[in-house]
Amino acid sequence: MKLAICVFFASVPLLFAEDLLPNKTHAVLNVSYTNFEDIPQCHKKLTFVGQKNPKNKIVVKTDDYGEVSFLIPREDSYTILCESLTGPFECGSSPYVSLKASTGGVNIAFDDTRAELKGVTFKAGSAELVGSSLMTLDAAIVGLKKNKKAIIEIEGHTSSEGGEAFNQKLSEDRANSVRTYMINKGIDGKRVTTVGYGYSKPRATNDTESGREQNRRIEIRVVNASEVDAVVED
Repeated sequence: MKLAICVFFASVPLLFAEDLLPNKTHAVLNVSYTNFEDIPQCHKKLTFVGQKNPKNKIVVKTDDYGEVSFLIPREDSYTILCESLTGPFECGSSPYVSLKASTGGVNIAFDDTRAELKGVTFKAGSAELVGSSLMTLDAAIVGLKKNKKAIIEIEGHTSSEGGEAFNQKLSEDRANSVRTYMINKGIDGKRVTTVGYGYSKPRATNDTESGREQNRRIEIRVVNASEVDAVVED
């Protein structure tokens, strides 16, 4: 998943929205949302979910300029979900909104034509899905069912442990496992292709366990993005 996010909070109001002011319990958050070509993402849904208190859930939609301002509860950090062509995916997180925070700014860049299926994992050295992966896969399937025109490619990526030939096959098998799960859940197989990249496209170093963990991943890419639009529910 391609994304970038920059966030700040200040104790002095720095408002974009002239009529929006912080209050005793909420700070003002100003959001600017673009893609990686710096094109504003207009009328796109963003969801902010409190990490300490998930009941702090705010759903907003950007305006004609790809911007939105709103009040956000203090004393929490927030996971940010962007709406992609196959459903909502995590695209960043905010720092802690302190009790003294007044105004914050978030700049988000996100490619809504592809996303990492975060949380999708397999048994070690195997293409067998771990049970905890199914929630993420089911969310992607919901998005695909809403956006019936979307055709996707599932990409398998591995770390470098085990050698090139082993990891190439493992990446292909894992991508195919995800495809099979989607087909069994009602997605037309003609809409889903797969490819394995082994460890040829690392996201981080393979010299550390944390880096290897980042490199072991499944991504989905919409191959006909110009023909479909992200489904946004009001």
